[in-house]
Amino acid sequence: MKPALQLNSRTLAYASLLLILTISSGCSLTDRIPGSKQLKELIPGGEEEKSADLTVGDLTVPNGMNYLKVESIGLVNGLTNTGSTPPSGMHRQMLIDEMQTHDVENPNALLSSPRTSLVLLRGYLPPGVRKGDPFDVEVRVPTHSKTESLRDGYLLRSRMRELAVLNQNVRTGHVAALSEGSVLEHSLFRGQDDNTNNRSGIVLGGGVSHMDRPLGLLVKTKFSSIRTATRIASAINRRFLQYTDDNSKGVATAKSDNYVELVVHDSYRHNVSRYMNVIRSIVVGESDIASHERKELLLAKLLEPTTAAEAAMQLEAIGAESIPTLRQGLSSEDPEVQFYAAESLAYLDEPDAAPALSQLASQHIAFRWHAMTALAGMDHVNALDAITELLNAESAETRVGAFRALWTRNPDSPLVNGRTFNDFHFHQVDSTAYSLVHIAMSKRPEMVAFGKDIQVTPTDHVFAGKEIIIKNKGDGQLQISRFSPNRPDRFATSTTHLADVIRAIAEVDGNYSDVVDMLQTLKKTNAINARVLIGARPRPIWSFNRDSNSEPSGEAGNYEVSNPIPEMYFDRLAETEAEAVKRNHSRVESDSSTERDESPEPDGFMDKVKSAIPGL
Repeated sequence: MKPALQLNSRTLAYASLLLILTISSGCSLTDRIPGSKQLKELIPGGEEEKSADLTVGDLTVPNGMNYLKVESIGLVNGLTNTGSTPPSGMHRQMLIDEMQTHDVENPNALLSSPRTSLVLLRGYLPPGVRKGDPFDVEVRVPTHSKTESLRDGYLLRSRMRELAVLNQNVRTGHVAALSEGSVLEHSLFRGQDDNTNNRSGIVLGGGVSHMDRPLGLLVKTKFSSIRTATRIASAINRRFLQYTDDNSKGVATAKSDNYVELVVHDSYRHNVSRYMNVIRSIVVGESDIASHERKELLLAKLLEPTTAAEAAMQLEAIGAESIPTLRQGLSSEDPEVQFYAAESLAYLDEPDAAPALSQLASQHIAFRWHAMTALAGMDHVNALDAITELLNAESAETRVGAFRALWTRNPDSPLVNGRTFNDFHFHQVDSTAYSLVHIAMSKRPEMVAFGKDIQVTPTDHVFAGKEIIIKNKGDGQLQISRFSPNRPDRFATSTTHLADVIRAIAEVDGNYSDVVDMLQTLKKTNAINARVLIGARPRPIWSFNRDSNSEPSGEAGNYEVSNPIPEMYFDRLAETEAEAVKRNHSRVESDSSTERDESPEPDGFMDKVKSAIPGL
């Protein structure tokens, strides 16, 4: 009986020649011989040859993917006698020192006014943030302060820094951000049952980054060399180029033998976590033949729902050459396969991805935020049409997400270009679905009215804050009056149309808090013919049920989308520290040999002080 595989004399001679060439001339010659990849497995010591197939993720560890906490002590002004004089101590002295750097005369007299309050500030700079980018700032009154409420307060400009505990002392870094703006008291959204809601709030978009935070890759010790760092940067730059009016430039720069600096590509500006995952999926030193063979294997994985996410990410990392392969995923009948293929195609700016993502976003909650983020990053006009279509969805959160995507994509677009009143923005958006008003609780102080015929019809009157009264005079007319201590009375009239009412409130110097308060009351008394929704944002519990292909539920076996929530919809201040730790572990693949201690850090400035100084 003959063996299953028999080598003839020509085959043996060929293999012998290959071994001789390998030993005498170096391994690089084998790469030029057809079939050498398969024969390497037969050659002792061939593991070094396989190093060319390593990914960026195999060679490096991500750096700069955390949210950088910045803190400060600030002063809120403009309170209606609900403030207090801060007691003597470290907080007061730090604030006085800060005020003196701003040339404030007689700071002690200002601090003793009941219209002011010392506050603690906290914010987070996201990974990849650029100088000038806005972020939300949390404001809270110290525990022992006698301040009763922050309603109608205005945070004076404050410098925010990163704080660290070194040798049982709190150290401050350079100025990382500036913060200023109107304080939105938490009681407006959470009610007044808990007194802390009156003593804390948020300044939407009130922080401005004073620094750039480039991402980076730390080359693992066993691979550390300037040659390796340069090869990694070259592999990344073959995939990612940033184009300007005059030229193009790669996003990666080898800074040393163990560090590669990354600039965030514009397509991933609002999904930095995905950008890093794609970067880490790039193969270093891969030949065209090997890439072609890998794409054939990845196609089979793409068409299998359980491996579609990983395959799509790797195909996206290859680049435009993977578009034909990813298109085959769009033809699948499985929603998961469709989604992951369409998402990767969107980041490659392939127009066919837009209608598929729009449909998936409207049908499946689990895919919604990721789909709209991908559409927001596309340049093709198909993406604009796809997002615009979602403004008519029955799901309120889909419409809110679509508006955020449109505004992010182009704030000057007529579709989202609204009016600015005092300290907030108002937008009127056409929609064929039911009427809806959304009140933002993150990113920027804005209200979006979906539908043109939204009417405000109080039975008699309704308050907007403590000083503004809106009275129904009948015949479609409303009287807006403001009565403030020590100030002249102010009046305005309007129709019952919501946009007109908001305009009239602004005329009597009403602010975002006043309008939010009015809408909350109108909602409770059914005096507005629209649904009022506050702070729509992604919910981590949402998942996709493979068995039913339906909306999510809490049942076990549901499939959670593998990608972390995109930064465009993410609200870091709404998280607890424990939630942040859990999320950070899922942001990028972690190498078990390089894991760091991710125990929750002290929550705020005083927690750092207490942990640093025993006995406090």
